[in-house]
Amino acid sequence: REQAEYNEGHIPGITLIPMGEIPGRLAEIPKDKTVVVTCRSGNRSSQVASYLQQQGFTNIHDLQGGIVAWQQAGLPVER
Repeated sequence: REQAEYNEGHIPGITLIPMGEIPGRLAEIPKDKTVVVTCRSGNRSSQVASYLQQQGFTNIHDLQGGIVAWQQAGLPVER
């Protein structure tokens, strides 16, 4: 997600790494933990998840439907 989208609402406790910054911030993404990639609707996050898998990450998951689906499910959001 981008900063403006993050400010509108995000999953509590997540780390923001905008899509364009992923290649330069790979060292910040743990390879020994489950990583869930999110975006607004699920389109960009699926691209990022694929990219991370190509970079050798094995425990990557894409949040289907993005933060929109998260909110519709009544799950917590921080602003």
